[in-house]
Order: sequence, then structure tokens, then C-alpha cells
Amino acid sequence: MTALLALASAVLVGGADFLGGFASRTAAGIRVAALAQAAGLPVALVLSIAYGYERLSGPDVTWSFASGAAVAVGLGCFYTAMGRGLISVVAPVAAVTGALLPVGYALVRGERPGLAALAGIGIALAAVAVISIAPSDPAHAHVAVTPAVVGLAVLAGAFFGLFYVFFSRISADAGMWPVTLERIASTCTLATLAPALTRGGFAGLRPVAPFAFGVGALEVAATVPLLLALQRGPVAIASVMASLYPVMTVLLAGIVLRERMSRMQLAGVVCALAAVVLISAS
Repeated sequence: MTALLALASAVLVGGADFLGGFASRTAAGIRVAALAQAAGLPVALVLSIAYGYERLSGPDVTWSFASGAAVAVGLGCFYTAMGRGLISVVAPVAAVTGALLPVGYALVRGERPGLAALAGIGIALAAVAVISIAPSDPAHAHVAVTPAVVGLAVLAGAFFGLFYVFFSRISADAGMWPVTLERIASTCTLATLAPALTRGGFAGLRPVAPFAFGVGALEVAATVPLLLALQRGPVAIASVMASLYPVMTVLLAGIVLRERMSRMQLAGVVCALAAVVLISAS
């Protein structure tokens, strides 16, 4: 059940990330992320009220806010990277990085992955290196994979990993209120960062508003099964299976944007996705 819930989250997140990355080609990624977080807040609130809760403790509130702040910074880096580079490369790099941190956390807490997972960790590191140094397809030179883009993707993945760890600390008694609290924190964080880091504040976002609302709805829908998966199963399994979201993102980028990667980059992406699968075998 944990794997299925996490995979459901991955499919929804993959769709949201593609829409967010596509919109970030028109407007600054961090501004798109801020609008998307705000757009999903009413949906999260309705869901939390309908689901109810038994007890919302102080630590639950703290971890919810911490996870929201972490995912906010991660999304700002993530959408910025996708706005500057190939979506089909940025997403796997972020996913691999995001999967490694929770696995390390799980190891410290006593979870012991199998040999397949350990092999996956090694392949993941190699995949990031390959994608980082590989030349881009000439047809997409305007969105080449630069060290800056890869760096942003890795940084985004690190914050996504923190989000998984923080979210896993929330008790099942809190119901779905952590989804709303996380969304409040992420919205406030991005609403503060976006005007400070970009020119024009939130002006000129009307063309990407439909994409942002779609991203917000998909993200809220994805957070629900993710929370349940992290609460009910091993953190290593839930977080890594949820990190399969690049499969959907890469597929959509290939179908809609017709993105093509060099053979070396393609090999790196395949290794990254294979690493996530191997890690999930723990």
C-alpha cells in the first residue's frame, strides 16, 4: 500500500512539474511557484476540513511548517532550472538527489536497505555526474544543460529530500491539516522570496495563471497520498517511490515539447530512473 500511494503521488507530481516547468519558460520560475502554491491553498483547506482530525499536536504543526518552507525553496530552484534547461534532464537530477537524502535519514534511524538499494545509490551519483557533463542535443542549444542548471536541480532535490523527511515526522492523528499548514508555509515563503529575487513582483503573471492553478490542484492532490505513504510505510520506500515523478515529466516533455537529449544525457536519465527503482527495492 505504501508503494502504491507513493506512486500515485509521483504521477500527479510529474504532471504538476511539467506544467510548472512549461510556465517557467514564460515567467520567472519562483514567481510561478509562488502563484501555484497560493492557488492550491483553498483546495487544501477544503480537503482538511472534510477529512477531519483526531489531534493536531505542536510538533505536527512545526513539522508541517518546516516541510512547507523546504518545498518552497525547492520549487523555486526547480522551476528556475526547468525554465533555463531541459525539463527532461532537470527533473531526474532533482528526483535522484531528493531520494538520496531520505534514504540517508532512514539509515540513521535504523532502516536497512538491501544490496539493490545500495547499488541504486551508487548509480544515482553516477547519473548526476553524467547528466552534468554531457553535451546537449544541438537542436536544444537554447536550453542547454549548464552547470548552473544542474546545480539548481541538485539544490532543489536536496530541499525536496528535506520535505520528505519533515513530512514523515507528522502523526496520523493530524488528519489532512498538515497539507494545509504546509501549503500556508510554502505560499508565505515564496511570496516573500519572489519579489526579493525577481523584478516586477507578481506583475505579468496572467498568461501563466491557468498553468499555476493546474499545478496547485495537482500538487495538493499529490500531497495527500504522499502524507499517507510516509506515515504508514518506511520512509526510504515512500520517498524514493514518490521520486519516480520524472517518468511522467519526461514523457510529457517529449510528447508536448518534443525535447530531445543527446545519447549521453539519455543514458544518464535512464540511469537516474533505474537508480530510483533500485533504491525502492530496499
